[in-house]
Amino acid sequence: MNINLMTQNRNFITHLHEWTSEDIYFSANDYFNDLIYNIENAKQSIYFECYIFYRDRLGLKIINALIKAAQRNIEIRLIIDGYGSLNWNAQQLAELTDAGIFIRIYHPLPWRISLYERTTIKKNFFIKFIYLSSRINKRNHRKLYIIDRKTAWSGSMNISADHIIQKTGNKPWFDCGIKIDGEPIIELVDNFNEIWEKKHLIIIDNTHLPFRVNNNILRRKKKNNELANLIESCHDRVWIISAYLAPSQRIINALKAAKINGAEVKLIISHHSDVIFFPLISTTYYAELLQAGIEIYENNEHIIHAKTILLDDIALVGSSNLNHRSFLHDLEIDILLTKPPSLQTLKVKFNQLIENSNKISILKLKSLPWYYNVLGKIIWNIRYWL
Repeated sequence: MNINLMTQNRNFITHLHEWTSEDIYFSANDYFNDLIYNIENAKQSIYFECYIFYRDRLGLKIINALIKAAQRNIEIRLIIDGYGSLNWNAQQLAELTDAGIFIRIYHPLPWRISLYERTTIKKNFFIKFIYLSSRINKRNHRKLYIIDRKTAWSGSMNISADHIIQKTGNKPWFDCGIKIDGEPIIELVDNFNEIWEKKHLIIIDNTHLPFRVNNNILRRKKKNNELANLIESCHDRVWIISAYLAPSQRIINALKAAKINGAEVKLIISHHSDVIFFPLISTTYYAELLQAGIEIYENNEHIIHAKTILLDDIALVGSSNLNHRSFLHDLEIDILLTKPPSLQTLKVKFNQLIENSNKISILKLKSLPWYYNVLGKIIWNIRYWL
């Protein structure tokens, strides 16, 4: 057991500011019912930021709640991603604007000229087209909902009925959401406004804040390095639930280091994915991880969409996947949790998922159809974009 690594982890927790309260949701119904209730009772402001905002039965319910809040003179700001929320058109956005809701589109696709006015880019048409074309692969994958600058919701849930319990015969999605409140919410509001106004601020030390973001180059590098350092400093557990598995080599090396330190390293991913080809690329990482003694479980009961990491006495719940998109391209946000009840809740749920998952072995890996290996390696070559 490495005493220096243990000390490093304890120091990290000691300097971390805590949330006043932490509530974890595994039920999307409960998550969104609570969120809608708080929208309906908001007193001052509502700030929404999400990758996907579908105009389905859930989305329309939230839109209706937002319009009613605007009628009560609540300040409402909404940021949606230009690719994840493709279903919106200029007329629908204008209707919300007329209702008193301020809307920004993060990187609309360059050919959707009618949405240019919804960006923060103060340039002429030609410059906007070049700018958006060069950033077509850079998306806002965050899920952050802040009410009255006091309470925030985050985690893996977009505004989409896909997360809600579905009809018999369809595999339900497994998500993890978090509701938090406390003084650090103000810092979350500031970060939301950075995205809203597309600010590039001078970075100051923010390691005390109980959330991590990557909305500039320095923060992205720091966030990625910190995660790897935290993983390799673990001596008890590294338990990961991830929608997609295509980690950087830095993370793979950190997982191996944690295992050498004596930590229990376990990964749960989906046997079936909402991104149909992703299980193929995930299998290309299995052999190296299994040979290092890392346990991998595939869950066939759910479509795993949660992004949850348990690292000894710290947990991360947020929007970041273990893939190159989250590491290199997309805007992400992860909430740090330290309260014992929260950690216990996550541990119990992790073990419940394990019980209903299939453990992968080298023997099982060798028994996969030949085309798994071939197709996986082909897709692996474009992992930088996935």
